[in-house]
Amino acid sequence: MNRTFKLFLLNDTFTVNKLAQFAEIPSILANGEMVFSMRTDEELCIICPDFMAPNNVQQELGWRCIKIEGEFTLDDVGVMVSVLQPLAEANVPILGTSTFNTDYIFVRDEQLVHAVQALQKAGHEFIHKE
Repeated sequence: MNRTFKLFLLNDTFTVNKLAQFAEIPSILANGEMVFSMRTDEELCIICPDFMAPNNVQQELGWRCIKIEGEFTLDDVGVMVSVLQPLAEANVPILGTSTFNTDYIFVRDEQLVHAVQALQKAGHEFIHKE
């Protein structure tokens, strides 16, 4: 099932942060910027713009975010795989996350050009917003 999508590259560079499982979410992250947080039985992971990254935590800097444009239902099949497959075939490491409405793919900044080329070759279109 090869679906193609409109994709949007966010301007910010993001940091992936690993905090202790029961750590509090830093207050700066509640101020309306784009932040992704996931808590498991092992860790609290926060993906946020670099300028909001907490100090003194395990982290990886330099990730770019590609948003899959449009709203999808939770029953839609093949959205993520349609984007992830070309990246896997191009040997581009990714982090993926989903919200209620859509999906986001994070790629390392140094892999961005390669990722964009692989996605365009697979038929995906990058859009620009004013």
